[in-house]
Amino acid sequence: MTACEIIELIIRTNAELESLILEYDLAEAVQPSGSIAKTLLNLKRFAVQNPNHLVMTDRGERPIAAVLIDKAIQIARGDRRAESLLDKLERHLNLDGYAFAYEVVDGLLEPRHELVGFTISMPEFVALPESSSEVERLLDENSFEVARRHLNSARENITQGDWEASNSQCRTFLEALTDAIADNLFANESTGRRSGLEKRQLLAEKGFLSRDKHEFGDGNGQTFLPGLAKLLHPDGAHPGISNQHDALFRLQVVVVTARWLLKRHEVALSNRTLRTHPESMS
Repeated sequence: MTACEIIELIIRTNAELESLILEYDLAEAVQPSGSIAKTLLNLKRFAVQNPNHLVMTDRGERPIAAVLIDKAIQIARGDRRAESLLDKLERHLNLDGYAFAYEVVDGLLEPRHELVGFTISMPEFVALPESSSEVERLLDENSFEVARRHLNSARENITQGDWEASNSQCRTFLEALTDAIADNLFANESTGRRSGLEKRQLLAEKGFLSRDKHEFGDGNGQTFLPGLAKLLHPDGAHPGISNQHDALFRLQVVVVTARWLLKRHEVALSNRTLRTHPESMS
């Protein structure tokens, strides 16, 4: 948990750490262990196992995970030792649908933006973290292991700040997913098709993807999936062509698209089962 790493970096004495634990009434849950590192390990373990445990703060009751993130931000902002860990924390928050929060304060010469905490990055109805979890569940249920590995790699590359590698993995994930869907739904016809374009063409031929609705098209037509493939990785895996916000946008678009494809795949499997075993309707 990156927030605990920041706290460990900044806090200098056991007394400071025990004061933090008492502040949030965690003395019974988090036992002192003789050193800052060991006590923080106990705190980290408790927070990971009980992320929704409520503690009282000046802003009312809040989950312990949110409180520790806020505390890490408060004690680390402006401390150069924590810059890389704050960057890492921001990347993890972005993946979960949150962003750092800033407020404008008076500066010596002009107003400046000061980091004050974190906030949800999109309206709750967008539900990106929930979409991501459902995508992972559906990938596992269908044994789409290759696609799952590429999605995991895309997320991991973002947490490591390797934007170009994440972009590449997003495109490879989408291709692996459409390949797997074609193989699963139309195994005989898919066997003779090459990965990527030819298998997406098969999905269009079979009606899984609609040409009329511009979900897929050949050539340079303005259709969704070919356009998305170009958007995901237009310039090759070269350093300097992307940044954190671009890479996160691509991952979010891919997650939402994957959920749409996987839910459609789920319906197609159900319909195939009903056609094969109509007695199940009776």
